[in-house]
Amino acid sequence: MLENFEIDLKAIEMDGKSFSYSLEDSFFTDLEAQDITGGHLDAQVYVKKNAASYELYLHVDGNITIPCDRCLDDMIQPVNADSVLKVKFGPSYLDEGDDLIIVPEDEGKINVAWFLYEMIVLSIPIHHTHKDVECNAEMMKILMEHSDQNFNDEDSAVANDNKVDPRWSDLKNLLNNN
Repeated sequence: MLENFEIDLKAIEMDGKSFSYSLEDSFFTDLEAQDITGGHLDAQVYVKKNAASYELYLHVDGNITIPCDRCLDDMIQPVNADSVLKVKFGPSYLDEGDDLIIVPEDEGKINVAWFLYEMIVLSIPIHHTHKDVECNAEMMKILMEHSDQNFNDEDSAVANDNKVDPRWSDLKNLLNNN
């Protein structure tokens, strides 16, 4: 299935060309995505030809399914991301960083599946959780039993933030003595 994401750059005219893809559960399975268990996204790739390179404008919009960091149940995470990738021809394939790819001139093709996947992964918030009422109640009960922190009690979180490490207090005393 991933071969459907291959773009023949040599066939692109100066006015550019658009490609549309539907990213379903099978897309993430084929890429062996570990954190994303499924999804439904629409992806568009617009390829613009320049004198010495190509610019690929990538856009994805939709939802993915990922595990909640708190209760580990699946949750829906909206995704709306854009990226630009510059592609040049060269003697062999080379990834020159975040936004420049060299592809072999004799092949003249690039597969955008991995770039779309990376863009999706980078758009996921670092901390992704359900709202408290949506988390698995049984898992939250077990978590509360084994944790010092009460996730539903904002006052305890504020109180924990206001605690001062005793080592800092001792250092302040040294400053006051001088």
